[in-house]
Amino acid sequence: MNYRLLLLPLCFLFSLIQGSNALAQGFVTDSVKYGPDTVYVTPDQTASFPGGKEKMHDYIDLKFDGLADGFGDMGGLKGGSIDVNFVVEITGRVKYVVIEKGVTSALDEEMTRALMSMPKWQPAVVNGKKVRSLQKLHYNLNFNRQ
Repeated sequence: MNYRLLLLPLCFLFSLIQGSNALAQGFVTDSVKYGPDTVYVTPDQTASFPGGKEKMHDYIDLKFDGLADGFGDMGGLKGGSIDVNFVVEITGRVKYVVIEKGVTSALDEEMTRALMSMPKWQPAVVNGKKVRSLQKLHYNLNFNRQ
């Protein structure tokens, strides 16, 4: 019997099992988007911004400048929302910002800049060890100025 022919399907089956185990265990390994190391989606303890979610939104409101130089006339744009993913590293730093749904390229760049300037987070924890974690943010924009 030719064992090489039997080995190929087994290797394929093993890779499928490994991929489904990764999702079941709550982590991703998309090195193109999030770097070469494992990024946890559902850690035992989630990463947290100093002061909590409300303080994080206050920080973004303060740092995000939708009318900064280079944005010019918003062309009648009244608002919108940005969906963004980013990684909180084990050091607490924000890296690998990925705009999943943006508004304009200029506003997407401004959101990336604001997130990258965040103070250190408390990193996520799995089995008592600090880990990289994926954070998802939905941020509403409102340009109605009275």
